[in-house]
Formats: sequence, C-alpha cells, structure tokens
Amino acid sequence: MKLFKILALSCFILVAAAGLQPAQAQPGQMSEVEFSSAPQTQIEMADTLRQDGKIYVVVVVLLTVLVGTIAYLVTIDRKVSRLEKQLKDDLVNK
Repeated sequence: MKLFKILALSCFILVAAAGLQPAQAQPGQMSEVEFSSAPQTQIEMADTLRQDGKIYVVVVVLLTVLVGTIAYLVTIDRKVSRLEKQLKDDLVNK
C-alpha cells in the first residue's frame, strides 16, 4: 500500500507541475530566461515533429513506457507484500 501512496503523490505532483506557467516579466524588466536582446529562435525539431504528426508517436511511446513501469512496480509490490505476509504467518505458527 505504501507504493500506491507514493505513486499517487508522484502523479499529483506531476500534474500540478504541468499546470504551472512560468512567470512573465514586468514591462521594462529583463526576465531570467532573456539574456540578450537577440530574438528567440524556435526549436526546429519540435516544430518538425509536430507538423509531421510524429510528436504523437513520441508521446505514446513515453506513456507506454511509463504505464509499463508503473504496472511492473505494482506487481512487484503485490508479490513482496504476499511474501511478507506469508513469512509473518510462518513465524507466528512456529
């Protein structure tokens, strides 16, 4: 059950962090990201992936790996919990 609490807390933190927006600088102030007066360039790789529709493949692969890892951790946690209970029962019965 500890694993479920940890996973739930991690998911909550990830969702909360994804919803945060970076702070905007006040007019006349320089933001921390803006170091020079040169115009900011766009990331070409992200634009290309988005235009070709391949960004969705990347997202699906990442989500598949994440879900697989979580499922594996849950099954391992269940097995360990079962073994701990069995060991405890064996020690009590002796």
